[in-house]
Amino acid sequence: MVHHHGRVSIIGAGTLGGTIAYSLMLANIAKEILLVDMSPNIVQGQVLDLAEVKSTTTIRAGTFKEAGQSTLVIFTADTPPNRIDEDRQQWLKRSRHLLLSIASSMSPVHSEIMIIVVSDPVDLYVQSLQSYFPHVSTSRIFGLGTAMATDRLVAWLGEMMSSSSSVSSSSSSSNAKEITDAYCIGSQHSPVVVWNYAKIDGMPLPTLPSLVAQRAICDKVVSNHRKYLICERKGKAWFGEAAAVTHLVMDIMEKPISNTNTNNPPSSSSSGDYITTATNNNNNNNAIWVLSVNVPKYESCLSWPVVVCNTGIKNLVDIPLASDEQKRILKLVESNIIDFQSSFDH
Repeated sequence: MVHHHGRVSIIGAGTLGGTIAYSLMLANIAKEILLVDMSPNIVQGQVLDLAEVKSTTTIRAGTFKEAGQSTLVIFTADTPPNRIDEDRQQWLKRSRHLLLSIASSMSPVHSEIMIIVVSDPVDLYVQSLQSYFPHVSTSRIFGLGTAMATDRLVAWLGEMMSSSSSVSSSSSSSNAKEITDAYCIGSQHSPVVVWNYAKIDGMPLPTLPSLVAQRAICDKVVSNHRKYLICERKGKAWFGEAAAVTHLVMDIMEKPISNTNTNNPPSSSSSGDYITTATNNNNNNNAIWVLSVNVPKYESCLSWPVVVCNTGIKNLVDIPLASDEQKRILKLVESNIIDFQSSFDH
């Protein structure tokens, strides 16, 4: 098998796949991008359009077999649920069939391939791909997970702290506060805020009255409410996911395991005088992302903080959960297990 270093293949050349390709080309991350889709017309149209982008990255139509020999595969193909007469179990079965059809068409894949799943159901897809390609380490197959929910949490905390201190006469950057260990875990559709573990300048959130008073709002902020609003108005949301995937690919393909110089992962934002990060003190030389991964202690795939590097997932971040957070995670794990079992034909 030939492994084409620097090649990124995007499976699913619709609007999301095309937007990710466009974002990656502007960033000049990959040597080559292949667009792969079951519809040749869509692929050809996207390639013709993207060829106009000034970039050092070449782009062309590719095959599923070629995708299997890439450095990185970004999976955006999906089969949307039929809202009229299809129940969830039927949708899960169709989704699994699509995934396995594509995985079969990609085979054989080399053992050093990395696969990022963006499409829904992300946890099911990640677990199914890990099962289908047992020779590929589970650390190399993962999904976008609740990375964007974590972004929203960090941004909201920064905005809240900036607002609560606006009465202060000092606006010096020396008074900036750092938000650390702020994560949303679980699943994209039911993100769980790890409230008790997050800190501002080392102070746990439950010790900050101004934030505790707004706790009820937090769950709505980190949910997919914004995505639903976008979908109601224009069909689907693409730009946020494309940007998140691009930043993730940058951290994977441009940062080695060691000798990195940044302490702030891309899942961060700033508001006013507040520097907001989602870092872990034990891993401050690597980017931390909250991705859909195999979490051994739950024997399931769900979103969890991980350290990423140029070989995929370096390690999971150990985070303590409060009793209510643990209960919610266990319910999600049970739901994911049921989804996985329901996706099989009986």
